Amino acid sequence: MSPAPRSTKRSVLALTAASAAALLLLAGCSSSSADTPPATAGGSDLISAERCAENQAAGPITFLTSFGFVASAGLLDVVTAADKGFFKDLCLDVTLEPGSNNTQLVSAGTAQFAGVGSPSDVLVAIDNGADVSGIATYGNTVAITLMTMADGDVKSLSDLAGKTVGYKGAIPPQISAMIAEEGVDPTSINWVNVGYDPTILPQGQVQALTGYKSNEPLALKAQGYDVKEWDPADYGVKSAFNTQIVNNTFAEEHPTAVEDFLRASLHAYDWINESDANLDEALGYAEKRSESGFDKEASLARWQTEVSLIDESQPADLPIGGENAAQWQPEADMLLEYGLIKQKADVDAAIDDSFVQKIYDGNDLIWPAP
Repeated sequence: MSPAPRSTKRSVLALTAASAAALLLLAGCSSSSADTPPATAGGSDLISAERCAENQAAGPITFLTSFGFVASAGLLDVVTAADKGFFKDLCLDVTLEPGSNNTQLVSAGTAQFAGVGSPSDVLVAIDNGADVSGIATYGNTVAITLMTMADGDVKSLSDLAGKTVGYKGAIPPQISAMIAEEGVDPTSINWVNVGYDPTILPQGQVQALTGYKSNEPLALKAQGYDVKEWDPADYGVKSAFNTQIVNNTFAEEHPTAVEDFLRASLHAYDWINESDANLDEALGYAEKRSESGFDKEASLARWQTEVSLIDESQPADLPIGGENAAQWQPEADMLLEYGLIKQKADVDAAIDDSFVQKIYDGNDLIWPAP
C-alpha cells in the first residue's frame, strides 16, 4: 500500500479538569469528587459535565452521507469518528445513513447534518428555499473533471463542437466555465444526462464525460483505459468541494453539538492521515457499512486523491474544513451566470463558519472539547 498523503494539521490536546483527574487516577493519585463535577449519565470524562449535558440535550443526530459509504473526505472521517467512538467521547449520539436528497431532508429536520458535493449544492438548495447552512468545506480547488479518450478525436476543447458529452444531474458550472474560457459555443455540444457507468466513454456512447477527479478517471484507468483529463483549474476556474451542511434550527438550538460533530469528524480526518495502518482501519469501517460491493483499492485511491487535492489547495489562513465568502463566491457567480440559481446568492448568509472557528486554535484542531 502506498503512503497516504498526510495532513499538515495536528490536534491540540485540550485537557479538561475531568480528563486531568482521570490521568491522576491512572498514575495512582487520588482526586476528590469536589475537584471535578460528576459526569452525566452515559457521559464522557473527556469533556466537562456541563458541555456533555448540552450535547446530550441535542438528542439523536442523523448524518446523511453524500454517496453511500465511499472513502471520500467529509464521509470516511465521519464514519471513522462514529466507529472509533469519537462522537461518544463528546457525548453525541450520531447515526449514519446513506444519503439521498440530502439538502431537502436536512432542511426538513429529518436529518441534522449531511455531506454534499460542493458549495454549489448548498447555494442551489438555498435558492430553492432550503433552511440549511454550509458549516465546513474540505477542498479549495475544482474536484470536477472532463474526460476524453487519449486516442480520441478531441484534441482541444474546441473539438467538442458537434460531439456528445455526458453529465450527471446537471451540467457542472465548472465545466461550462472552462469551455466558455476557450470560446466554445455550449449550444454546439450535444449534452446528454447519463448514469454512473463511466465505461460509456471508452465504448463510444459519448465522446466526453464529466466526473470527479477521485472517481471516474481512476476507475477507467484501473480498467486499462487511457483517458485524458481536462481540468477546469488549469483554465482559471475556481471552486471548492465536499461541504458539510446543518439544519439551521438545530444549529441555533444546539451550537455545541454542531461544534463537536465537526470536532470529532476532523479529529478522525487527522487520525486517518497519521499512518497507513490507520487508513486501512478506516477503510475497513466503511467496508463493513457498505451494503453493496466495496472496492478497497479504489477506495484507497479515492481517499489519497482527495487528501492530496485538499493539502495542495489549502489556504494558509484557513484550517481544514474552514470556510469564507471568498472560497464560495466563484461558484455563486458561475451558478448565476449559467442559470442554475434564480437570483444572486448571498454567500455570507449561506455560510456559518463560527463552528469551525471555535474548534481550532489557529490551524490546530482542539481535541477534546473544553
